[in-house]
Amino acid sequence: MIRTLTAAALLVSSATLAEERQVLTIDEAVTEALRVNDQLAAARYQAEGAEDTARSARGRLLPTLNASDTVQHWNAPFVITLGPPGSSGVVARNVNTNTVTVAAQQPLLGLFHRERDLKAASSSAGASRANEAAAQADIAEQVRITYLRLFEARAGISIAEASVEQLRKQVQDAQARYNAGTITKADLLRFQTAEANAQQQKIQATTQALTARQLLLTLLARNPEDPALEFVEPVDIEHQAAVPEASSSDELINRALENRPEVQRAQKDAEAARANGQARTFELLPEVDVQAAYSNVHGQIFLPENSFFVGVVANWPFWTWGTKWYAAQGAQRQADAAGAQLQGTRKQVAYDVASKLSILDSQFVVVQVAQTAIASAEEAYRVTSAQVNAGTATTTDLLDAQSALTTAKLNLARAQYERTIARVQLDRAVAGK
Repeated sequence: MIRTLTAAALLVSSATLAEERQVLTIDEAVTEALRVNDQLAAARYQAEGAEDTARSARGRLLPTLNASDTVQHWNAPFVITLGPPGSSGVVARNVNTNTVTVAAQQPLLGLFHRERDLKAASSSAGASRANEAAAQADIAEQVRITYLRLFEARAGISIAEASVEQLRKQVQDAQARYNAGTITKADLLRFQTAEANAQQQKIQATTQALTARQLLLTLLARNPEDPALEFVEPVDIEHQAAVPEASSSDELINRALENRPEVQRAQKDAEAARANGQARTFELLPEVDVQAAYSNVHGQIFLPENSFFVGVVANWPFWTWGTKWYAAQGAQRQADAAGAQLQGTRKQVAYDVASKLSILDSQFVVVQVAQTAIASAEEAYRVTSAQVNAGTATTTDLLDAQSALTTAKLNLARAQYERTIARVQLDRAVAGK
């Protein structure tokens, strides 16, 4: 009965763990990281705030409407007496008065600098959106690279485990031969040392895998020690990385200059600075506005009950000790600086694409060399094993061949993942996402 209950409990526990376990692909990991990343959320809020600022600037182009209502209670009415003392007079103002005014004002010459302010604010909003896109691309790239580092380390673990298993069998065989007196103690120690070295390689790869997994879980805003999440090997992206890049460096650079959010952000910053400089220059002109107002007055006999006017008002602080002049000059210098920054960004993007393409091309060569090396190492190990069995080679030769084969396998796995990472970095450099 107890065994039955225990088995049932184990089945329920296993089912619960299976239900709680979650599996993510590389694309799903990127999507989740973008959803929970605080840095990206901050960039999004900044972009939304900049867009609201642009809407505020747009409102300054439109007429302003103002309504006021003044209610007053005086200590006594204001009476004007024109006759002899004691005669009745005319009440010019009652004890209670009420004045309602509705006014409208539309800027005319001021529209020049206000329109440029709107352009500057709109461009700044575009720069903020480009900054959000750049942050999104950086996060996605970091997640993809960390994801690949995890499986690169796991490949190293698999290779090291296979080497450990093979060397463990050789140690057992060497122990038997040592007991039989066919090999020396030094030969046995060489096998044991080789097994220990393979164990060390496995430990290093395991540590790298654990570190990569913890970083990946942190990027997903999860517990770094979460055991319920598993990741799927990115086979598709590895196959895509195995295809050489068909486009030339110039083609990739031109695409990057069109797509990279860093270039778009610098472009929008330059536009905003240029528009701001123009706005400060237009502010040197006088302010000319059209005004209109309607008034409704109660309690004052000498003022009409209803009145309306339309007019033009001009204001020109023509001497401000150079305040506005130097503000315009300073804004122009900022526009020049933003233009220079744009050119620098374009050059940096061109260099980034060219260097990432060179790295990817070199990784294809590294993979090819590693594939050749592993074929040679496998043949060398096979021949050396046969020679050792025939008594024409030493245990040292066999261990050297075994070490060379393990190193070749590790180099090939590392080269293939480094090629995939180079592909991810080139795609980020070109597409900007």
